[in-house]
Amino acid sequence: MKRTSHFDVHGQTVLIAGGSKGLGRELALQLTAEGANVTILARSSGPLEETRREMLTRVQHPDQAIAAHPVDLTDATEVESLIATLKPLPTILFCVAGGTAEEIGFFADISSQHIKTCMDRNYLSAAYIAHALLCRWLAEPPKSADEKSHPRHLIFTASTAAFLGLPGYVAYTPTKAATRALADTLRQEVLLYRSQQEIRVHCSFPGTIYTEAYVEEQRGKPELLKELEGDGSGLSPAKVAEKTIHGLKQGRFFITMDFDTELLLNNMRGPSPRFWAVWDWSLGLVGSLAWPFYRWWFDRRTGAYGREMLGGRSDR
Repeated sequence: MKRTSHFDVHGQTVLIAGGSKGLGRELALQLTAEGANVTILARSSGPLEETRREMLTRVQHPDQAIAAHPVDLTDATEVESLIATLKPLPTILFCVAGGTAEEIGFFADISSQHIKTCMDRNYLSAAYIAHALLCRWLAEPPKSADEKSHPRHLIFTASTAAFLGLPGYVAYTPTKAATRALADTLRQEVLLYRSQQEIRVHCSFPGTIYTEAYVEEQRGKPELLKELEGDGSGLSPAKVAEKTIHGLKQGRFFITMDFDTELLLNNMRGPSPRFWAVWDWSLGLVGSLAWPFYRWWFDRRTGAYGREMLGGRSDR
């Protein structure tokens, strides 16, 4: 028996913030292949146009709309102006823009400007566009029976880092924890408008994604961070996009890509909705027993690394 999909994009209008590269690009390609009308947004017009052309090779019917708009997602005024002009009104938003940013290092070693830049790129780029589109949704609720039969979706992209702070990701981790908190809070707030329309909020938590940015990031990572992260396998952008869409079709609020993130999520879930109640509770119990040992090792190795680092400085 075929399972009901909670995320049917055929004929729907999808907006992808950060859709020119990496995960955003793969989401755009896969959703186009499923028959969605897709608009991608990013700052750089060159990669946007390249991705748009690739999307055109995946269209399923001649009237499928594909578009790309350059926009600075960290500029609230620019984002609001763009959202006000989009026609037809997008019914699905993916917030994918962001990354670990240019500087990776310990808190005392990075610049205050980098702290701000990382928050702008990872949190505010999502918050601004979600806010602008939500306000337009409330001003333009569904009117026809067909429109009302399709929920509107806000999909945020956090990270495994939302649940686990490692030395070196000190500017990045708080932005992803904030994204998770935004999704958690907004999921409840949109219930205020349920009598008018159905809005569903989701948040995905990818781990390592093998992109060009990841390769560049490795060059600047502190050795301690590399050691604590280990050699755990990451995923390609295409695989993360596939898993994200699959989780949406299942109707998940929180979407994970691997078992470690699932353990961390259920160890810290609190009152957030569960998908499989007994399984999620069991994972939370396992996590509560396992993670203290990891924390002990992380702390021990960090202390040892600090002694080596400071010892090396004092010898100069």
